[in-house]
Amino acid sequence: MYEQIPATLPQEFFYNLSKLQGSMSKNILKVTADRTTATPGNITQFRLPIGSLIDLRSLSVWWKTKLTGTNPTIPGRYSSSFIKRISISANNVVIQQIEDYNLLYNLMADHTNKSHTKGLAGEFLDNTVIYNDSTLASSDTTAQALTAANAMLASTANQTEIPMHVNNFLGVLGSTSTPIWPTDRFGEIIISIQWDQPYAMLGGTAEASAATYTNNTYELSDLYLSVEALSFSDDSYYTSIGNKDLMYGFNDYIVTRFAECTKTQGINVTTYLNANSLDWVACTAVVNQTAPKTMVGYGGNGDGASANVINLYKYLSDPVTYVNNNGTSPETGDGFFNTAYMVRDLQGLTSCQFSINNKSLNYAPLNKYELFQNNLCALGYEGVDASKNGLIDTCVSIFHYFKYYGACFQSLELVDKDAYYLSGLSSAGSSCAVNCSIKFAGGAYNIVPVLVAKMSKVLHVKSGRMISVE
Repeated sequence: MYEQIPATLPQEFFYNLSKLQGSMSKNILKVTADRTTATPGNITQFRLPIGSLIDLRSLSVWWKTKLTGTNPTIPGRYSSSFIKRISISANNVVIQQIEDYNLLYNLMADHTNKSHTKGLAGEFLDNTVIYNDSTLASSDTTAQALTAANAMLASTANQTEIPMHVNNFLGVLGSTSTPIWPTDRFGEIIISIQWDQPYAMLGGTAEASAATYTNNTYELSDLYLSVEALSFSDDSYYTSIGNKDLMYGFNDYIVTRFAECTKTQGINVTTYLNANSLDWVACTAVVNQTAPKTMVGYGGNGDGASANVINLYKYLSDPVTYVNNNGTSPETGDGFFNTAYMVRDLQGLTSCQFSINNKSLNYAPLNKYELFQNNLCALGYEGVDASKNGLIDTCVSIFHYFKYYGACFQSLELVDKDAYYLSGLSSAGSSCAVNCSIKFAGGAYNIVPVLVAKMSKVLHVKSGRMISVE
């Protein structure tokens, strides 16, 4: 394709190198789930049509949520918080399965700060305000008023038809090197989603500190998937892929939970990984939950009066006034505005050290300031990065970070400057022991250590719909 281009010409001048002949059409496909309703613990499957050329960048899952329970609850941040496990298979071969998907999604999304304005169609990037539109009658001669209310008010009732959707995915659906998939080469592609228990994504409104939510649950309805499909009048594309071994690079994640420990004991966990490219590992900690609790956010403790309940934007206007919480037990809240299940509690961290096969990766255990810098390096946010992209807006200090959003990242990527590509640590052929040791200043309560490993993998789609992953 580049035969006619001089070797000295910069790539910015590589225009009009080649183009598909004929015309192209694009339309949106709707794929109804095998069961259009779901409750906690259910598994929903979406079967993508064979014979389509689909663009995974447009993939979206849609549903409506009905909340029930004696005391009202509201959903936590991100519609993806409903997803406990996601699995993708092709021609009866499992390509990927991610456990604790909602916890992983919250961890990564809080570290990338997607603009709230990009989640207006039900992605639930802001759960602190409930907006509504007035019904427009045929006789109205002017636009009608909108309504808005703080979601955590005691007067908030259980919502019965919340439109939600997910349009960003971790793993192969959101990271494949070639997002255009010819499903006739793959065979039947099935996306399976298991929905989590209510305590993961439901948080109580600020009625009273003694309120309980033992019978709160949710029901999902009108479940379907949409995706763009392409087609060409000319067969050049289809001829070009022929019966070749189609290879797709993608990111995979392994999430491992460990037994409870106290902060006084500290975290000392080891997992064994076998991967061609281990890009990074991360360690965090959560507190076990068995039932929904009041939403963790300022105004969550007390009587739920309008004077005490705030929203995301009010918190950002004055995080000094709205520090911690109001009412009884005001220790936690701030601008987190999510469920207790999603709190990544590393408050009081004094040091962290990663090691592989008993070899320490850093010169010494890192303190919280060094660790935060190490996290920036692992996520590509070094000091030279002047972009706006960063952590979630409500993480206003390093102390808030380790109290609500904490994680310890360790990059294992190596840059091959001769070949100009990134590669992670290879342990192919034998497992490597990855250990994380975290010490705290104190804390007698129990936490659950969670270790996350991100790997780069390659999906092979060969002639005869032979699917394999390496």
